[in-house]
Amino acid sequence: MTINELKELTFDEAVERLSAEKTQITTRDCLKDFAIYHVKNDNIYLAAHILNALQANYADYYDYDYCMGTLETPTPLTKLQDLQDYCEIPEDNTYQVRAHINSLGGKMDLVTVLEERKNGTQTSYIVDYKGVKCTAIFNPFVCEYYADDKYGIIKE
Repeated sequence: MTINELKELTFDEAVERLSAEKTQITTRDCLKDFAIYHVKNDNIYLAAHILNALQANYADYYDYDYCMGTLETPTPLTKLQDLQDYCEIPEDNTYQVRAHINSLGGKMDLVTVLEERKNGTQTSYIVDYKGVKCTAIFNPFVCEYYADDKYGIIKE
């Protein structure tokens, strides 16, 4: 599934399709069963770690790699943007997302992501907003993009 196809689905439809393809997308009930299995096998620390994560971050679906055998923490999946990492990027590597637009005073609109740029651990984006090529960032704490079509304009 591409990111553009993802945008056409509800969260439940998208997670259902993606969980059939991606084994790390799991349900809350499966993680509880996994914790119970570890309690029965006297691996109390791992069971407690899973249960604490479930209690701290309630969701119906989580990202968790059962094969890791480590204390990876289940990551809750609650909205469509949480599922973007599981999608294929189109062949031309562009995709559309909703972003806060600087010239609109922070109101949201669609932008086309043209390119990702990494600078150490920081990722920035080159986006197109209504014919204006500009910079953007992604805030992982609120899972939203911010496009600067005022001061971040890129002149070719």
